[in-house]
Amino acid sequence: MKFLPVALNIAGKKILVVGGGTVARQKIKTLKRFTKNIVVVAPYILGEIRRAAAECRLRPFVNRDLDGAALVYACTNDGELNTAVAAAARKRKILANVADDPANCDFISPAIYKTGRVSVAVSSDGKNVKKSVATRNAVKEYLRRRAR
Repeated sequence: MKFLPVALNIAGKKILVVGGGTVARQKIKTLKRFTKNIVVVAPYILGEIRRAAAECRLRPFVNRDLDGAALVYACTNDGELNTAVAAAARKRKILANVADDPANCDFISPAIYKTGRVSVAVSSDGKNVKKSVATRNAVKEYLRRRAR
């Protein structure tokens, strides 16, 4: 897998998250620093997610949920459903991320540190998330020390 590090302009674009549990919560925690236009679809959605998302649809995913989406995150605990969501997104030329399955992703989410107008992203191409997070944290500490 070869992932190109890019920064996407998501202003005014719908981000669809399929799943309402802890994995979705972590993705949304990152997303909400960049956009409020997050739509979540799942039969059960954690309260923290309900407060963070622009819209919550308390029901199973259906293909029409993809209407108008720019990016899709499949974050359920059902691997078959995640794969089906990604396949449906790809048919519509929508980039999809499947949580915990980099080989099934069109894009991956790096470990991000954002302060003001500066964003630092660290990625291991989905192979070593812990190392990416540790490296991000080291960069964060370095930048904080330099700012003093």
